[in-house]
Amino acid sequence: MARYTIKDGKGIIDPESKTIAKAAFEYNEELKSIEIPQSVTRIGDEAFWCSSLTSIVIPNSVTKIGIDSFHGCTGLTYIVIPNSVKAIGFGAFHCCTGLTDIVIPNSMTRIGEQVFSGCTGLTSIVIPDSVIEIAYGAFAGCSGLTGIVIPESVKKIGLSAFIDCTGLTDIVIPNSVRRIGDKAFKGCSGLKHVSILGPVKNIYGVFQDCSALETVTFGVGVNGFDDSTFCGCKSLKAIYVPAKKTDYYARRLSDLPNGDALCKLIVELPEK
Repeated sequence: MARYTIKDGKGIIDPESKTIAKAAFEYNEELKSIEIPQSVTRIGDEAFWCSSLTSIVIPNSVTKIGIDSFHGCTGLTYIVIPNSVKAIGFGAFHCCTGLTDIVIPNSMTRIGEQVFSGCTGLTSIVIPDSVIEIAYGAFAGCSGLTGIVIPESVKKIGLSAFIDCTGLTDIVIPNSVRRIGDKAFKGCSGLKHVSILGPVKNIYGVFQDCSALETVTFGVGVNGFDDSTFCGCKSLKAIYVPAKKTDYYARRLSDLPNGDALCKLIVELPEK
């Protein structure tokens, strides 16, 4: 039999195939559903770039999902990524605007670059506590996302990881996080309350244009700010800092163009 065929809208893959080749079903608008056989271990780059696809079953034999594998599959509403998957390529689910729910397996240690960017229908997602890094643009432009829990396992949040996630209202960045990339939450216009609990080195442009941001709570110590950190945060009412840390933050904020105004917002929390 041919390696890839479509019958009555259902994709059929040779049961002996170990890899779904690059662009195997790309732009094939006849494809409605597909069940990948257990023989497959790798889904190739751009394999299913087709908006007509509405249903797919990924078996637990698959270990890698390639670059742009499901890019633009706007008909997909739900997908389960099995525990066998160790790596997901750049932009694998980019602009899957119909996706409302995704299950990320606890086999993943890293959510890669732009993997779920532009998934505007996504409303919530659970990040497993196996994840160490949320990479560049991982959830960029996920405007429907209203809540996300970042587990204590995460150490790094990449550049623009949540940029333009306009539906987010609250975010807690746990004590485990040591690095937050530039503009990580830029343009999150619905964001009201943020807590950064750990010793993060710098937060350059992280909250730029978060126009609804009212409160920021800092933990043990953020070291560096820049001119754009709070640029456009016109609703900011309070910056909460730990006991005996007022001077620490005042010194760092006072150097900014609006430093005097920011320093007036500092509220020292009582000692625990």
